[in-house]
Amino acid sequence: MEGGHQSSFSPSPLFLKGMFGELICGPPGSGKTTYCEGKRQFLSVYDPCRPVIMVNFDPANESVFPYPCDVDIRDVVCLEKVMEEENLGPNGSYLFCAEVIGQRVDWVVGQIESAVERRIEEVYATAGPSPTVKAPYLLIDCPGQVEFYINSDALHVFISKVQKRVQCSLCTVHLVDAAIATRDIPSYVSSCVLALTTMIDHELPHINLLTKWDTVENTEGVESEFEIFLSGSNFSDEDFERVWVKQIKKKRYEQYVAAQCLPSDKAAAYLKKPEDLPVDLEKECGTLYKHTKALMGVVEGYGIVGFLPLAIQSENMMLKVTREIDGALGNFV
Repeated sequence: MEGGHQSSFSPSPLFLKGMFGELICGPPGSGKTTYCEGKRQFLSVYDPCRPVIMVNFDPANESVFPYPCDVDIRDVVCLEKVMEEENLGPNGSYLFCAEVIGQRVDWVVGQIESAVERRIEEVYATAGPSPTVKAPYLLIDCPGQVEFYINSDALHVFISKVQKRVQCSLCTVHLVDAAIATRDIPSYVSSCVLALTTMIDHELPHINLLTKWDTVENTEGVESEFEIFLSGSNFSDEDFERVWVKQIKKKRYEQYVAAQCLPSDKAAAYLKKPEDLPVDLEKECGTLYKHTKALMGVVEGYGIVGFLPLAIQSENMMLKVTREIDGALGNFV
């Protein structure tokens, strides 16, 4: 310390043994940043002796965070500045940022080490006399663009450095907006394929979440399919056909109701009641049906995709998710 001052802080033995952390991934708008803040607040109550370190790994994140950011990748490279200075589009700028990050990973890990020490010291200062400080916990807010993972090795280099240098066990937490994933079968299969791609690419323990569940669980026609949309690889052919037919009939009914407001000559095609019309998926959806079914076959073949529901305000859901992640990490301390 400067001036010869001796700090009373001494690293927790658990810090010397290792750490745990989450790579929070998922498409843009799936709620990654909101999840980070919700998880931080939850852990501050549920496990206050667990030092939590917040890392923004997204060079395109908003300027104002809902959480206290301990390490910000935008101190290394910022997507907005890259777009202006290099005259690149969003995707090209992301790849440019990824290359820069890949070259500065050692600096990022060094910042994490410093942040860990600060957070441990805070726990010792606020948790009362002789607190039992648990292993530090990283929450890493990752980019939503899949190009960042598929077309660059920056994240893989970062994962390797964090695992080796600070002995951190990581789990990928992949978020998907439940309202989007459950709106129709093709969207659901697309969400499953993206989750599977992330699982294969990261090669880490993995938890998939259907976020914003409170926006869909009481929606007509969704609540009864609750377990089905969580099943992922166990989504049966029978459910695949039945749910898709049900969704088409619902869409037809909406068109039928809307047609009541049209002039009679334009409404004629929609005025026959939906229940009177049979649904032939292969005929009605064509190649979309064939390709979607083929992709679902790939997801089923791997047999590893499944989802947990999460409404960020639900303490019970957050507790269940936290326990699942701790189990995947082997964090039983």
